Amino acid sequence: MKITEIAKEAGVSIGTVDRVLHNRGRVSDKTREKIEKIIKENNYRPNQMARNLKIGKKLSIGILIPSLDSEGGYWKAIMDGMEAALEELQSFSVSSTVMEFSRNLKNDMIEKGRALIAEGVDVIALPPVVQEESYQLIKYMENLPYAFFDSPLANTFPITENLQDPYKAGTCGARLMELFQPVDGRFICLQMHDTAYNLQCRAQGFIDYFKDKDVSVLNVRWNGDYKEKFYLFLDKLFYKHPATNGLFVTNDITGIVSKHLSETLKTDMPIIIGFDLVNINPDELEKGNISALISQQPRMQGYNTINEIFRILMMDQKNTIPTSKIPIEIILKENLNN
Repeated sequence: MKITEIAKEAGVSIGTVDRVLHNRGRVSDKTREKIEKIIKENNYRPNQMARNLKIGKKLSIGILIPSLDSEGGYWKAIMDGMEAALEELQSFSVSSTVMEFSRNLKNDMIEKGRALIAEGVDVIALPPVVQEESYQLIKYMENLPYAFFDSPLANTFPITENLQDPYKAGTCGARLMELFQPVDGRFICLQMHDTAYNLQCRAQGFIDYFKDKDVSVLNVRWNGDYKEKFYLFLDKLFYKHPATNGLFVTNDITGIVSKHLSETLKTDMPIIIGFDLVNINPDELEKGNISALISQQPRMQGYNTINEIFRILMMDQKNTIPTSKIPIEIILKENLNN
């Protein structure tokens, strides 16, 4: 039902209906009751988007994100989803400012975040991938609202989170590993970026699953880039533990790891399970060097983040829809292109 139809049924002007809807101006009790009855009987809801456009409400979203050309295109996929949502909302006075940071450069996240705040944005969307720097930045924000994607962060209060449960994803990786290697498990959990809270949770989920099982799990960490030193690190790791028959990688570096091991290992390839359909990961899965991938659906994360920010801050619908949880999607060679 439209306002014009309410006005016609009530026998009043559109302006009178508008005054009742927005509780402004003088309307007789009898007329108000009549209009409210029609509204209730027809379950009428005002078009909030149209109302926001009329009052000229604007929303400036600050996006703080790791370098888009890093990590095999994972962050670029998130940004693609954000841009798709922003394009859909361009008629509703929504704008964005993007700042990229290097997670391997100390304090770069804080510096870029402060620069973003200085732009006068209304809200910041960020992945708290560098734990201590994220806490410092959030403290600096004071009353500025913020939203998370990719990763949660303990003891914080984002207005929305669009991400996968990292602990459950790690547990899922462990269950997959057990299916592929049901006996004589000698596994390595390779935790990348030891300052990243979500990767810590994934590693913990994987390790906890095997606590009461007759399985050996070695947890190792790498907190640098993926250049020559990383390959030397892998070589030494498997030279020292040649009997390893399962490797769980906590992020999207999985394909680079599997490709290197397939070219250098003199023993059988271990079962390798990791994350995301980016970079060379699909190719390595197709070749059989990776046994399974868990997709975080980065484009969906980005798209949902922008839409939920819009819904909460522009539409005042904070409590109507729960925070999005990204499904734990398992990709095998057989369903790779489905």
